[in-house]
Amino acid sequence: MSGGHLSKEFFELVKSIGESRSKQEEDKIIVGEIQILKAHLSQPNITAKKMKEYMIRAVYCEMLGHDAGFAYIHAVKLTHEKSLFAKRIGYLTCNLFLHKDHELMLLLINTMQRDLQSANHLEVCAALTSVCRLVNSEMIPAISPLVFKLLSHPQEVVRKKAVVAVNRFFKLEPSIVLDHKDQIRKVLCDPDPSVMGASLHILFEITKANTQSCKDLVPSFVSILKQITEHRLPRDFDYHRMPAPWLQVKLLSILGLLGTADQKASEQMYEILQECMRRADSGVNVGYAIIYECVKCITRIYPDHSLLELAASNISRFISSDNHNLKYLGVTGLAQIVQVNASYATEHQMVVVDCLEDPDDTLKRKTLDLLFRMTNPQNATVIVDKLTFHMRTSVDMHLRRELVQRVTSLAERFAPNNEWYVATMNTVFELGGDLVPAATAYNLMRLVAEGTGEDETKDQEFRAFAVNTYLKLLEKPSLSDILVQVIAWVLGEYARLASVDGYSLDDIIDLLCDCMDRPFEDAATRGYIVNALMKLSGGGLKSSGVDTVIRGYRSSRLTDLQQRCYEFEQLRSTPGLMQRVLPYDASAEDLVVNSGLTFLDGFVKQKSDEGAKQYQDASTRAAAREFVPEVHVTGKMALNFTPYEAPTKPSAGAAYPSAPAGGGSSGPWGASGSPTDSSSQASPRVPQPAGLNVSGPRKWGPAGYNTGNGGAGASAPAPDKPNVPPPPPQEQISSSFGAKLGAPKAAEPSAALTEKQRMAAALFGGIGAAGSASMPAPRSTPPPPKPTPPPAATPAAVAPPAAKPPAGGGDLLDFFDMDSGGGSSARAAAAPATASAPSAAVDDLMLLDMGDSPPAPPAPAAPIHILGPLPCSTAQVGQQWGSLPSERRVQMNTSLISPQDMMNRLQTRLNVQPVEIIGTEGICAGRVLPGNDPCFLHGKLAPGRLDILVRCRDPMVAERVAALCQSALA
Repeated sequence: MSGGHLSKEFFELVKSIGESRSKQEEDKIIVGEIQILKAHLSQPNITAKKMKEYMIRAVYCEMLGHDAGFAYIHAVKLTHEKSLFAKRIGYLTCNLFLHKDHELMLLLINTMQRDLQSANHLEVCAALTSVCRLVNSEMIPAISPLVFKLLSHPQEVVRKKAVVAVNRFFKLEPSIVLDHKDQIRKVLCDPDPSVMGASLHILFEITKANTQSCKDLVPSFVSILKQITEHRLPRDFDYHRMPAPWLQVKLLSILGLLGTADQKASEQMYEILQECMRRADSGVNVGYAIIYECVKCITRIYPDHSLLELAASNISRFISSDNHNLKYLGVTGLAQIVQVNASYATEHQMVVVDCLEDPDDTLKRKTLDLLFRMTNPQNATVIVDKLTFHMRTSVDMHLRRELVQRVTSLAERFAPNNEWYVATMNTVFELGGDLVPAATAYNLMRLVAEGTGEDETKDQEFRAFAVNTYLKLLEKPSLSDILVQVIAWVLGEYARLASVDGYSLDDIIDLLCDCMDRPFEDAATRGYIVNALMKLSGGGLKSSGVDTVIRGYRSSRLTDLQQRCYEFEQLRSTPGLMQRVLPYDASAEDLVVNSGLTFLDGFVKQKSDEGAKQYQDASTRAAAREFVPEVHVTGKMALNFTPYEAPTKPSAGAAYPSAPAGGGSSGPWGASGSPTDSSSQASPRVPQPAGLNVSGPRKWGPAGYNTGNGGAGASAPAPDKPNVPPPPPQEQISSSFGAKLGAPKAAEPSAALTEKQRMAAALFGGIGAAGSASMPAPRSTPPPPKPTPPPAATPAAVAPPAAKPPAGGGDLLDFFDMDSGGGSSARAAAAPATASAPSAAVDDLMLLDMGDSPPAPPAPAAPIHILGPLPCSTAQVGQQWGSLPSERRVQMNTSLISPQDMMNRLQTRLNVQPVEIIGTEGICAGRVLPGNDPCFLHGKLAPGRLDILVRCRDPMVAERVAALCQSALA
């Protein structure tokens, strides 16, 4: 800080702040510095060198938490200077001071436009840097044409910054970027590798939004990745002798998106993925990162047996390593592979058990995620016990919330019986009651009320078990609110089934009365207890404890509790009415509701005859409030960024022009550039909001289903049987590995089973040969299977033959022609996706024989779906919509022309049940096979565009269904 380029004031400022001993002393120094800066900036004729220092000092004040807003306008003024030094300082400080919605941004628009057209590429770069940081949706129409022109600038640094700016545009206004999609695709074959690498980010975002739009680029991406792995790029892009690792990672991510549920596109990637994994095995960390990205890509694309074997071999080396980082990478990769075939986890049983006991919390959390993904009906109880144990011992709130969600999901999907489910949910309520959503408690209450519906005797025994269990739990002094609410509801409905010794109905009422005095966090908990007391007292029972509760809480500050007590007191005075209002065991009975309120017709007629005003519903009142005269407004409402014309000096004898007679100015600003007077207009122009008028009643909104009168439901089409292409031919690929990580050694079998081996056998039950307690020997390489002719199928069901990937012999300058037709590929039929929950009843997707003998030719298999039809109504969809945590949105171009076509396609390809068509929107319902978890799809069709929203419990299932929707609805 002692350089001659700094003033003494700045030096003393930094020194005094460094020597301050408290925050108060530091604040005092900064307040004094702000006063000094205000005095300096108010002086005229400040040199560029001094202004640079003042801006840095202002940034220093802002960095320490004080407002330096007085310096913002000076930073904006610096961008207007002709000096390159001052202009770059101005843009830098504007990037630090301002945000995209700041009021001073209007002063920067003309300057940015001028600098983007400058002949000096340094000025263009400075403006592009600010565009990436400060552009907003209103500025994009004024800035974007200039930025798109810069994609062909002679300087590579300008082209690279322009691509980054386009990526920012896409995140704010995707439609503007998609209009220039051809220009962006041409940047992919830029002669400079840095520009090409920058274009991968915007193409990744476009692919993630709509995979169909980039399907024809698969050969191009494969060719680029091949040239990178063959060291065709300059050595400047190498990192630890690995060629352009970050470009490889991004390319693999794009290929993973494009190959999802697309057999033809995936077949073009198989060879380069094998080569990429082989070359990345160099013993350095960045090579391991590329191998892991290859494993992710292999598990996402259409499965190939030889590639899965190669990925499993690499993951085996990682998970067997002593390095914790590599072991974490191995567990993470194994969690990806078990989604395709859970049998690959069997040989790592003991390692997984050891990771559960590892002191490293991150490794332990990732191992718990692996156990969740490989759960099946055989090992569900053991895995749930493990997750529950970690829920009991963990103090991390985020981990506890995640464990509560996973235990609840596994208990609902793999419960061996209702008694186990109730016991498991009681444990979850006790350990993490504040983290359990209300929908989980409602599901448990509904199970107790409805039972299985097959045997009423068994259902009654199950209800008696639940009552006895909750009576014992209620004796505990401290319970979570949600558990007390469940107990109160169950006892209120079925307390008469109690068979616990020493508990009569009066004793249960007294126990509930004692619970009223416990401290609760949720105000609704006492309301549940009062409701239970009302139901139990409906049979005419008298209790002094109930009288005490009513008297004590009639004056409660909670209006809801007070109202319940008053209603309870009134109902007790008429026992006959109380028994009719609160019948025994009628919670699952259908209620007959007089929706028309016909019993009030006489009263309504009387008041109408007396001149009372007719009732208007909410939608009618809202429409009346929002009604505005119809005025046609052309174009989209936006700011006018067209620069004003330079003023001309009037001649000596010229007179001022008179205003036009009709007030006919050309726009909101008159021809002279001044605002037009509203009084001179013939009629007022009322601005209309752009887009559709949605003020009327809606049945479907962002929050789910809204009960309304608008939109009649259309009839659902009849289902057709979908066709699924046969699995691809299997190829065996040999692999070579580096010497840094050794292959996993097989454990020697022992005569007696150790504790860890017994745990491993329980955790991996139902997965391949996991029933044995000893470690399995390394898998021998099976001989390549003989090719078998595909089964006969209709022409629509047979996928077209995959094109050979292009040879990588060319240079990066001419590896492909963007305008040629060779890159386009026809859409393949949707591949059978794996369900998120593995089941013993469902075979492996690849139908592979893992033994030593050659596999028999597979018989023609029926189509495999991850969803089945779920009959339900729109109201039922709306009730369950908000309780499903996982959501995936797909925005895509489509050839569909009507919602009916969309529903037909969804029913045929995804095997779901159409529910209702409302205008241009449609709702479908399905259940995740082999269970009954709901999965809802909501589609909204616009001309050439389709928005699909997928809602379900499991995020992996939501991602698979979204990928299938993209393939089926394009």
